[in-house]
Amino acid sequence: MGEGWHNNHHAFPRSAFHGMRWWQIDISAYVIRMLEAVELVKNVYRVPVHVLAEKAVK
Repeated sequence: MGEGWHNNHHAFPRSAFHGMRWWQIDISAYVIRMLEAVELVKNVYRVPVHVLAEKAVK
């Protein structure tokens, strides 16, 4: 459900979130964040901001 952002998946394959920009809707990420908020999942990997900035197309 965020799999439409396939290029983001290849850039950051370990990331739980593939909608990297505010406008990239990623339903799976919303579900993961909700589960994390109620402490049903933990150790969710997020791409560090500086790494994301390095790979950003300008």
